[in-house]
Amino acid sequence: MSKFNSIEYYPTPEWLLAEITKDVDWSKITYVLEPSAGSGNIASCVRANINNATTRNGYPLGRKADIDCIELDTELQSVLTGKGYRVVHDDFLSFNSQKRYDLIFMNPPFSEGDKHLDKALKMLHAGCGLICILNAETLKNPCTNLRKDLIRRLEDVNADIQFMSHTFTNSERPTDVEIAIIKVFLPEEEPKEDDLLKYLGKKAYAEAEIEQETSLATDDYIANAILMYQLEVEAGIKLIRDYKKLLPHLKDSIGDNGYHPMLALKIDGAELSENEYIKRVREKYWTALFKNPRFTRNMTSNLREEYSSKVNELLDYDFSSYNIAHLQIKMSKELTRGIEDCIIELFDKLSIQYSYSNELSKNIHYYNGWKTNKSWIINKKVIIPFMNAWDNFCNSFDPCHYRLTEQLSDIEKALNYLDNGKTTFDSTLNDALIAAKKSGTSKDIDTKYLKLTFYKKGTCHITFKDDELLKKLNIFGSQQKGWLPEGYGKKMYSDFTSEEKAVIDEFDGGEFNYHQIVSRQQEYIYNPTVAVPMLLDKETA
Repeated sequence: MSKFNSIEYYPTPEWLLAEITKDVDWSKITYVLEPSAGSGNIASCVRANINNATTRNGYPLGRKADIDCIELDTELQSVLTGKGYRVVHDDFLSFNSQKRYDLIFMNPPFSEGDKHLDKALKMLHAGCGLICILNAETLKNPCTNLRKDLIRRLEDVNADIQFMSHTFTNSERPTDVEIAIIKVFLPEEEPKEDDLLKYLGKKAYAEAEIEQETSLATDDYIANAILMYQLEVEAGIKLIRDYKKLLPHLKDSIGDNGYHPMLALKIDGAELSENEYIKRVREKYWTALFKNPRFTRNMTSNLREEYSSKVNELLDYDFSSYNIAHLQIKMSKELTRGIEDCIIELFDKLSIQYSYSNELSKNIHYYNGWKTNKSWIINKKVIIPFMNAWDNFCNSFDPCHYRLTEQLSDIEKALNYLDNGKTTFDSTLNDALIAAKKSGTSKDIDTKYLKLTFYKKGTCHITFKDDELLKKLNIFGSQQKGWLPEGYGKKMYSDFTSEEKAVIDEFDGGEFNYHQIVSRQQEYIYNPTVAVPMLLDKETA
């Protein structure tokens, strides 16, 4: 059930948000976490206040809010993203991030308010604030050990608690539940040089910690990468915080005249910031993920390039199992599009694109296309230029050159897609090319769907092993190009016009051959309904 219809969904009224935030110094707040974001009422309040924050003299600060939203309901997630908010996780109780927030602002589900408040209090750090709208019953009826512990901890941090009645009576989702407004603002931590001096006495703690933890890590690539990311972030944050503690002892002169530090710790020449450091670490790991063949094995080269260019969009998202899983879901939905685009590109490339010489023009096989005179099909044998396969200086053959393997891999992925798992083969394309390189073989290299022969003049002769799969490729490409009559492969031959029959006759070789297509249309006419699965290849190095 969607929270739009759930008793747990109570959007916070605007007047209440204005009331409870009137004493907040928004000039000191940039990074905010909203753990139960709903439809974005709190996030909108936060964004407006931060973006409009001014100095004491009334000058605009010119900052923009950096808000991370968490929301369990998928429909509300869509509402939030539609309003331009980031949804970085679904369940706050399982959320784990090392990002340093200035404020946690929450209106958690009333039935689990104690658990959510407990989680938020554990996330507080020096200089961080918390505003929580809680069911008053949670504090007035401490019937569990957790509630009793919460009351004690709220006292320890000098929390300001205000009880209010009838606040949701006239709201979007009316209720007469009494609420408690909890505010906690922890002061910045005072530098303690003793802690730093003790720390400086340790040797290479980060490297030792990473080495120790890595030996215990699972073989799973993603789990190990996430572990390394977390350790690297922790090490950097430790260094940054300890450096800030040391700053009073690094002034450029003795006494009150000292202003500039003699030792600077910067990120790309910019002012030191924990969150900017975290972004840089995220960038490194997201980039590495898109370069790892275990993660991208099902992606065509065009889709891989597209996603690699989107790394900057991921810098606001933790390198976590939750975000990686959601990215995989999104990529799975787009793999179909990526492979179909790749097929059309290959259709052009394998038929007409390389017709600039007498030899390569043999690729072209025209037929009287539907309403066009620019239609062609892919022959059983085609020739493609692959200059990169030969090193003329060393007179050596390298079938494993990355540009060559990338193009051949795209062909194999396209055929895999159309084949739908029908064909099996003992070795991978990569295995076949590596074996050819080791043996120095350049002719009749056998792969799953193709036989490859490379010539020193810089061409690759490709022979399709499966005539039916080649036919399917030609049908797919011709249909996408609009060169075959509507209903091709599904309508009977007699149902077409004379002009349409002429196209079919040239494409298939007559009515009898076309009838074979119709009788086996499930094999020849591909209509994808399910996205290609985005799986992690555990065998790829």
